[in-house]
Amino acid sequence: MTDKELLKKLKKDKSSGLSAVIDLYSGLLYKVAGAIILPVGTKEDVEECVSDSFLAFYNAIDGFDIEKSSIKTYLALITRRKAIDLYRSLKGKSQKEQDFTYESLATYNDFTPDLDRKTSVLPAVKSLGEPDSTIIIRKYIFGETAAEISASLGLSEGAVQKRIERSCEKLRKNLGGVLNG
Repeated sequence: MTDKELLKKLKKDKSSGLSAVIDLYSGLLYKVAGAIILPVGTKEDVEECVSDSFLAFYNAIDGFDIEKSSIKTYLALITRRKAIDLYRSLKGKSQKEQDFTYESLATYNDFTPDLDRKTSVLPAVKSLGEPDSTIIIRKYIFGETAAEISASLGLSEGAVQKRIERSCEKLRKNLGGVLNG
């Protein structure tokens, strides 16, 4: 089903249209939310985030412009923003910071081929070693600043910034075109 057909179905009957959107994109949204939330949250937190994302999409559907974005991209962005907000909230409430595991980033197996291609980056990031892999994950998946990363890892902000630059250069060389897509 194309985005135009989905949008038409949503405008004709929001309930059945939303059901079709959920069927098509729930795997993607679980993957996006899980990658961000699971290091500090639970699967229930991920489910709540995904539900909130579909609700936000449902409420904003009248203002959605098919010419500016695809439904898939729009949903993924909503979910990513909600997941980052929830991650920050959960991290702030936590008595002690939980270490993330690389396996937690790949908990959900039901995802789109596009996201599958992007998850091929994870082994390359893991191969950077510590603390570089942790720094890259925190910077680009969790959206933490160099100052936040440096405070939690006990490194200077300049050292964190330099490690980010060097790690990104290594990843570009090792992955070639994967990072450009």
